Amino acid sequence: MNTETYKVLSIDAWREQYGWAWNQWYLVGTVELETLDSPRKVLSAMRNAGYLSDDSKGRVCLDDDQYNIVVCDRNNGEPLFAIEYGSKF
Repeated sequence: MNTETYKVLSIDAWREQYGWAWNQWYLVGTVELETLDSPRKVLSAMRNAGYLSDDSKGRVCLDDDQYNIVVCDRNNGEPLFAIEYGSKF
C-alpha cells in the first residue's frame, strides 16, 4: 500500500447569499490516504483518524475545490474539514 500524508484543516465558515465562505481555517492534524479518488475511503480514513464520528455516515459529502477535498454537511453544504492536497509538507 502506498499512502500519502495530507494536512487536515478545521474550517470556520459563514453562510453567504450563494454558498459558504471560509472565514478562517486551522491545522488540526494529518490523515494518511491511499487515494483521493474514492469518497468512501476518504471518509473512512477521516473517521478512523477521529475527525468524524460514526454518526456522520450519510450526513457528510465531499467537494473538490481543486486544492482541497472539503468535507461538507450534506444537509446544508457547510464546510467542516478540508484535506489539503494542493500543498505538500
